[in-house]
Amino acid sequence: MILYLWEAVGRDAAAPLSSLGVSDDDGRARGAAEDCLLSGRARLAYVESACLATSAVSLIRDYVRTGAGWWATPDPAGGVAWVRFADPVAAAGLRALAESAGWGTEEQGPAERPVTG
Repeated sequence: MILYLWEAVGRDAAAPLSSLGVSDDDGRARGAAEDCLLSGRARLAYVESACLATSAVSLIRDYVRTGAGWWATPDPAGGVAWVRFADPVAAAGLRALAESAGWGTEEQGPAERPVTG
């Protein structure tokens, strides 16, 4: 089963993670993350696909991230620009960025080409 994990990095450097969630639909996951960007609550958001897995030893369910998804920043026109990624290293960098309080709000996000569909 493929799921979509989404996270939105807050504007406040003291509390960088403002929202997160899980969806069974990539469009709904991106929509939830986009709402955080459009409302001004977040400065960066990303959605990453994951598989639901169960450990054979402990029978505990967990999400195994695939390293593929989308990330977004607000665009100058007042919308949101999505960029697709399919690299586990890039995904790990986005997760680290989401956990970091040091990313300045004055920096420009790398949203260069919107993703459609």
